[in-house]
Amino acid sequence: MFSGKGRHILYLLIALAMLTYALPRLELSAPWSLMSVFGLVWILFALIIITAHVNALVMNDAKRKELAHIKRAKALLWEQKLVQKAASRRARG
Repeated sequence: MFSGKGRHILYLLIALAMLTYALPRLELSAPWSLMSVFGLVWILFALIIITAHVNALVMNDAKRKELAHIKRAKALLWEQKLVQKAASRRARG
C-alpha cells in the first residue's frame, strides 16, 4: 500500500491522532495510582513511536544505507551462529 516515507508519514499521523484523542481521557491527576501509571506509560510509548517515525523521516540516505549494512551483517552473524549450533547438535546426537 504505502512504502518509504509515505508509510512513516501515515503512521506518524495515526500516532499523533491517537495521542491527541487519548490525552484528555487519561487519568493523570491521581498521585501514583494504577490508572495514572498506565497513562504515563501509554504516553511514553506513543512518544517513542512518534520519535521513531520523525527520525525515519529526517534520516539521510547515507545513514539509511549504513543501517541497512549493519542489519545485513547482524543477520549473517545470527545465521552463522544458528548453523554452528545445528552442526554441534548433529555431532553430539
